[in-house]
Amino acid sequence: MIDSKLLESTLQEIEALRGEVLALEDQLPSDHPNFQSLLNLKQYLLLRQEDRTQLQEKLFLMSLSSLGRSTAHVAASIETLSMQLKCSETHQPITAAEENRRHISILEAIKLTSQKSRALFGGESSERLSKQKTSVMITLPSYAADDDGLLIRQLAEAGVRIFRINTAHDNAAVWQAMADVIKDINKDLEENKLLKIFVDLAGPKIRTGAIRKIEVPIKIGSKRESKEIILYPDNKCDGVATSSETTDPNTLQKSFASICISKQLFKHLEEEDELKIVDSFDKKATILITHVDKDSAQGVIHKKLLIDKHSMVKKKDIHSHILHTQLQTEEIRLFIGDQLLITEESKEGHAAVLDPAGRILQPATISCSFQNIASFVAIDDKVFIDDGKIGLKVVSIGSKEILCEVTNAKASGTALKEEKGINFPDSHINTPALTPTDRENLLSVINFADDLSISFCQCSDDVQDIQKLLIAQGRSDIGIITKIETKRAVTNMPQILEALLECEKSGVMIARGDLAIEVGFTHMAAIQEELLDICNAAHIPVIWATQVLESQMKNNLPSRAEISDAAISGRAECVMLNKGPFAIDTIGILKDILHEMHLLFKRNSKLLGENRLWSKS
Repeated sequence: MIDSKLLESTLQEIEALRGEVLALEDQLPSDHPNFQSLLNLKQYLLLRQEDRTQLQEKLFLMSLSSLGRSTAHVAASIETLSMQLKCSETHQPITAAEENRRHISILEAIKLTSQKSRALFGGESSERLSKQKTSVMITLPSYAADDDGLLIRQLAEAGVRIFRINTAHDNAAVWQAMADVIKDINKDLEENKLLKIFVDLAGPKIRTGAIRKIEVPIKIGSKRESKEIILYPDNKCDGVATSSETTDPNTLQKSFASICISKQLFKHLEEEDELKIVDSFDKKATILITHVDKDSAQGVIHKKLLIDKHSMVKKKDIHSHILHTQLQTEEIRLFIGDQLLITEESKEGHAAVLDPAGRILQPATISCSFQNIASFVAIDDKVFIDDGKIGLKVVSIGSKEILCEVTNAKASGTALKEEKGINFPDSHINTPALTPTDRENLLSVINFADDLSISFCQCSDDVQDIQKLLIAQGRSDIGIITKIETKRAVTNMPQILEALLECEKSGVMIARGDLAIEVGFTHMAAIQEELLDICNAAHIPVIWATQVLESQMKNNLPSRAEISDAAISGRAECVMLNKGPFAIDTIGILKDILHEMHLLFKRNSKLLGENRLWSKS
């Protein structure tokens, strides 16, 4: 038996809440293009303005819905509870009065969310809750259109339906080539299986500037394994300079260490020759020549050496210095307690300048890509560089520069690098999301883009800016995606969603890289849940992005934490993978995880405490 006092008090609370929720129906413009979604968003925000956990406990004790998953259909869920409680109190069946209802029903919410997701990401129509509906998006590397787009075709066969073109890299010709491959594939596909093109506008990301190049010894070879090396004669060395061996994880193409030697020594090289090489510190090693042609020779070295223009290579009595050595980026290694000067002036960065006694004459310096930065920060504001690898705080402010103290770095120091992101989570940096470069890039992709994302969207004005631009170009059919990656964007989520509901097609990307730095890593798990819920309240599709199965993508071995993260991503309508050499395997793993989790995640309940993230609406 249900406790009568518990039933009575719960019904009173539900009826009071029902009255507040339904009253909102007459406060919104009925001609809004997405009236029901806007109404439900307002009703959700009202639900979250107070702590409802005690009410949820009462509902749980009576084996009723606790509203934990009511985000997409708030009024309908409360109406259903009201009917159930009244029926329990009177023992008489009560039916809802549908003729005057303006709010969305539970089934309508499911259909509407699915419809909006299909509009952005494609796919077949289905109302089955058990059918996996989370789409997979992948970022295309620069070479994606090579070999007649073989990579894109393989990814499509593996199950990718949305391809991301990142305008922060490459150029209009490369983007068009990628789009042409996708257009060619689409010619043979049915309407509901067409591939989508997602174009990411770079936005006003603040980055570190260039660091000066200096002459320092360069590493070749390895003390752990044999390494290949290429030798060029002086007359074939145009633009060729010594460089360390690197492997690009996105292409699996190797760039071997290379050195230039004199023409006289080169013309005497033969296969199986053993060249003697002496490095900058008089360390000796042997290069075994394995192949020779007219323009270059290949060899193998079994030691790690540090070479410069004074290093010597010889075969018997024929000697040559290392020629055309490449200037190297100066290392700026920062330790906790060090100082770093961040300037908006266009100057090359450099390490700290010391006097003979080791005292600092000039702190380490780096430029940044944002103007007037000094006017946006305050003393003690936090600053993060390179996805949080370097943490700082502002200690003094000049007219065009800020001096910071390092608060977080590795015990062995952390190297500061070029073109790395800078985050100012405590500072209110008011800048439009669309930069002049973005506007130019938009015009070059507008003929083939299905969806466009706004990086660093912070307010409703940013949405309206790109909407007006698309309307002026006659392309209001292009989906508008806001990337949420700042504190200000989180605070303004209700207003951003309202602006998105004015668009023909729209969505939200939870860009967890910069966002985690902005809000703090310890808060990220809770905030991404809140973002999923408020987007669901507005029936706005969500893209789950940043480092999904990254170890699997790069090394073909996922971490346990990544598997759990990928499982949570099943609550979004789309998951974005980055580029990597094991993309095909990763897609298969992700699809398996999503399929299994989609059968489970709707069973979860949720506590509706007071939400203090967004400003009151």
